[in-house]
Amino acid sequence: MPPMPSNTGGGGMRAPSAFDKWKMGAMLGGSVGLIMGFLFGGFNIMRYGAGPSGPLRTLVQYMLGSGVTFGYFLLHSA
Repeated sequence: MPPMPSNTGGGGMRAPSAFDKWKMGAMLGGSVGLIMGFLFGGFNIMRYGAGPSGPLRTLVQYMLGSGVTFGYFLLHSA
């Protein structure tokens, strides 16, 4: 039996562009950084206290700092 014709329009699958890789690295790094910041920040708040900023603001600072850092490094490694 002959193979079935494909309906891909002749294009097939393409490799991701440089911008797509850049976006993927930034999103992956940012999400990993947010999770790590949540874990590390939560641990530090429980261990040392929140300080004058309060627990929520301190946790957000940890999360944003980690997210930006991880996102930056994975952005440039893609």
